[in-house]
Amino acid sequence: MYRIWKREKLNLRQRPKRQRIRRKFEPISLPKEVNKGWSMDFLSDWVMSSDKKSVRIINIMDETSRRALWTEAHQSISAKKLTDVLDKVLDYRGKPDYIRCDNGPEFISKKLAAWAQKHDIELKFIQPGKPTQNAFIERLNKTLRTECLNLSWFHSLEELNEEIQNWFQHYNFNRPHQSLGNISPYDFERTMLDV
Repeated sequence: MYRIWKREKLNLRQRPKRQRIRRKFEPISLPKEVNKGWSMDFLSDWVMSSDKKSVRIINIMDETSRRALWTEAHQSISAKKLTDVLDKVLDYRGKPDYIRCDNGPEFISKKLAAWAQKHDIELKFIQPGKPTQNAFIERLNKTLRTECLNLSWFHSLEELNEEIQNWFQHYNFNRPHQSLGNISPYDFERTMLDV
């Protein structure tokens, strides 16, 4: 087999393997207070009829109250755009102790690591191939997909973001969550802060 490949000049250059960063993984524990821990993830989908490219949606949520802190669609999301979004969330929400995310390229970037260090926020990475370790944000992604994205095709990024923001308001202020005692994330946060 090797001789045939050589004769036909099919021996392609193999890419060198990327060296993986070894990380320490800890058991998942949830904070008891609001705004102590956030989860963050991307959702990719083909929801625009006018474009053949997929859309990436960034979702950030509070792990205790399940409140969606940010959701926004873009054609692509760089590490710089991600840190800009996180700065906006910090401005109105305050600083969490940590942010939990998967091992996507934007999340393991040096730019995000430098941003987290600058703001004294710990980045907690889940184990590769274990999305259940980031279950709350995965559930938010599923809910966004079934209650908003799957309902229609969108003609522009602006139309998509407008619909996502309408859903975002409904999710946070009106939609009851069984895990929160059938109240909305906003109402749950108010009860936590009143205690």
